[in-house]
Amino acid sequence: MFFRIYRRDYLIALVIHIVILLSSSVAQSPPPDTLFLSYTSSEQTLHNNINTEFLNNAEEENTEDLFKWDFFSGDWGGLRSKLNKAGFYFEFNYKADLFSNFLGGIQKGSEYLDNFDIILSADLEKSINWGNTNLLIHFLGNGGGSACELVGASQGISNIEAVPTWKLYQFLIEKKFFNESLSLALGLYDLNSEFDVRETSSIFINPSHGIGDEFAKSGLNGPSIFPTTSVGLRVKYESVSGRYLQVVALDAVPGNLENPYGTHISWNKQEGLLLVSEIGLQNKENETLHSKIAVGLWVYSQKTITNTSIINDAMHRQNNFGFYFTAERVLNQNVENAGLGLKGFIRIGYANTNINPVDFYIGTGLNFSGLLNTDDKFGIAMAFAHNSSSYRKVAKLNDEIIKEYEINFEATYLLKLTPWLTIQPDIQYIVNPSYCTKSGNAFVVGSRFEINF
Repeated sequence: MFFRIYRRDYLIALVIHIVILLSSSVAQSPPPDTLFLSYTSSEQTLHNNINTEFLNNAEEENTEDLFKWDFFSGDWGGLRSKLNKAGFYFEFNYKADLFSNFLGGIQKGSEYLDNFDIILSADLEKSINWGNTNLLIHFLGNGGGSACELVGASQGISNIEAVPTWKLYQFLIEKKFFNESLSLALGLYDLNSEFDVRETSSIFINPSHGIGDEFAKSGLNGPSIFPTTSVGLRVKYESVSGRYLQVVALDAVPGNLENPYGTHISWNKQEGLLLVSEIGLQNKENETLHSKIAVGLWVYSQKTITNTSIINDAMHRQNNFGFYFTAERVLNQNVENAGLGLKGFIRIGYANTNINPVDFYIGTGLNFSGLLNTDDKFGIAMAFAHNSSSYRKVAKLNDEIIKEYEINFEATYLLKLTPWLTIQPDIQYIVNPSYCTKSGNAFVVGSRFEINF
């Protein structure tokens, strides 16, 4: 879907979302004893609430069970469960965002954008008897407009905004050793799938609560993250107690700088490598009381021309580097109801101020689960990004004005209507949009629709 929707159409669509929400939650909501699944990883075990009789009798799958199914497309007449038993897991996920800028920013208006993930993960030990080996194949499709351009926000608005195209996003094989405490992964790799990750902040739609803005804007084409990845080798050690160390070496320039469409895999020695390491500790004994603390360091092997050398008209190169600290934990947990609780997170990052657009970032927020339903989540968060003085001076040489800092405040509510359907109203208030010179702070309202086929 690739079109622009203006305010009246946005309101109509928002009303439709609300109608779907009410009709699904009231008329079609599953009984209290229905087991809800939160499918967040392509490698996790699926269909854990389907009994043996159901697997052996595909005729029992009918439309009356639609709102109890784990996936909108059901069990494919029993085929899906048989494939799972053989070690093959499929995920077809569609997200659609609708955002309107009502106040401030560059211009008022609305944008629709969408994202399609097609994922196959395979346990090769089950399928072809390759012990402790996993395969991941991930195709990505994006379409729609740019909510970010309405506001002029350097941190973005939606974490699915990208150039409209389809591509092979990940192709990764992983091998585990020593009782699965050591693992190696090789292939087309999303750095942010394992590095700079927080479970608590994953609810938020603003991109800065995924990977930090100072890291996301590094390199000639960003690091190997959404929407463009590169080939890399990742090594990870994790102890039983939850201590871990992981390092990865990646092609420093993902994709093709001159062609953002489709998949481009190449390596030029002159581009060098991006090296990232992260050490951390997470609570593995009790998932209900999830906590994590980690420190990461990244560096590009090839030296980069600094912004200061451009300003002074004197060629000077430095290694581009940065580091980050992140932590999250359960702040309050209901003893009688494990689904009811409050979690918090914080993330602080720094990047070489002589090279990068953003040299300092801090993000923090709260995530409250179980307000209306065990799987519902409400979150509030703040993201502060400081634009480096050298970057602003270079922009000024080109008659461009970039503000010193930008702050994003976000409030969001994720409603899980069925195991396969969620709707997420979202509000963002952007203080000092970095690329906006003619208006003040911006107020953006939107919603996300997500369906897992």
